[in-house]
Amino acid sequence: MSKEIKIVVMGSEDVGKTTLMENLIGNIGKVEHNGTTVAIDYGNIEIEGKKIHLFGTPGQERFEFMRELTLNGTDFVLLVLDAVNGLKQTDKNIINTLCSKKIPYAVFINKTDLCNGEESENLKKEIYSLCPDCDYIIEGSAIKKEGFDRLKDIFANLDVWCVF
Repeated sequence: MSKEIKIVVMGSEDVGKTTLMENLIGNIGKVEHNGTTVAIDYGNIEIEGKKIHLFGTPGQERFEFMRELTLNGTDFVLLVLDAVNGLKQTDKNIINTLCSKKIPYAVFINKTDLCNGEESENLKKEIYSLCPDCDYIIEGSAIKKEGFDRLKDIFANLDVWCVF
């Protein structure tokens, strides 16, 4: 098995980070209060011989310190956005942090099954305006597991284009 990879799953609240992790991995460790994540979610998956550890951060602003802590030693970030509600200030702050720290990341635009294509296209334009170097934007649905094959492909090839 090659190097183990740490991926942090980030995004503002209620974008579907925990649902994405549960449906991608299966059983994860999570702490919720009234259906809202209040601690770090964790799970791991093996893809093409690589063990990938995923750490999901709570999205509420009061948990910003957890997002900062989980970035230590991370190899990659998966930023989850809500296609219906668009970019929130928390998401913009995360993108700015990732760009300034030069942390490689992909964006998963979730809930595309609930919006029209125009909303998703506008969201992509806004992402590129904040960070033109974003290499991967995947559209999908965490509940319907749409876009997961592309996510797994990106995870499987991380060592090809990330400097560890």
